[in-house]
Amino acid sequence: MQQPPGYVDSAHPNYVCRLDKALYGMKQAPRAWYARLCNKLIQLGFVPSKADTSLFYYNKGGYTLFVLVYVDDIIVASSSPTAIAALLKDLQADFALKDLGDLHYFLGIEVKRVEDGLIMSQQKYASNILLRAGMSNCKPVNTPISISDQLNVNDGDKLGPDDSSKYRSLVGALQYLTLTRPDICFAVNKVCQFLHAPTMVHMSVVKRILWYLKGSWNTGLKISKS
Repeated sequence: MQQPPGYVDSAHPNYVCRLDKALYGMKQAPRAWYARLCNKLIQLGFVPSKADTSLFYYNKGGYTLFVLVYVDDIIVASSSPTAIAALLKDLQADFALKDLGDLHYFLGIEVKRVEDGLIMSQQKYASNILLRAGMSNCKPVNTPISISDQLNVNDGDKLGPDDSSKYRSLVGALQYLTLTRPDICFAVNKVCQFLHAPTMVHMSVVKRILWYLKGSWNTGLKISKS
């Protein structure tokens, strides 16, 4: 390591600089940001979830709050708007925050408020998967998998390196889509079993899932207040 040009200490030219603050864009920045935010939330009485390290919850004095963290994006949910306002005020004492208002879009998930809850949809995300696969204009089908698709590891000819990579990419994208599309969970689980050595038959099942998505845009996951 060397001191940066223009900032060389003439009295100590062999010294190196100590990073006093994580800079945005550096690979260490997200970890430093998370550690600092995590410590602050714990000081405020939040408890880290054992199931998901990105989730923190607070349940005291009749107030319940949930904080979900993804790098420098945060979702706050609570039974009380007053509690949310108090939390944001506490966080603003240590962090530069920008309140984006009600949640509409997060990590490829569209959120729409209805009278009795929320509807979560990944229609745009699914559309992008079809675009990546070159199947935006494909013919839709009514089911994500055929009853005759009893897959095994020896079905069909093995895919080449490029097609195998495409197979894994599409299946990985479909796995994330199951967050709001439980109707494709079984079919996606099937094709996930052959990631190590996919064949043309396995790829045909992946394409059928995409055909099904083309014909079921309006399906989403509803979360009711009750």
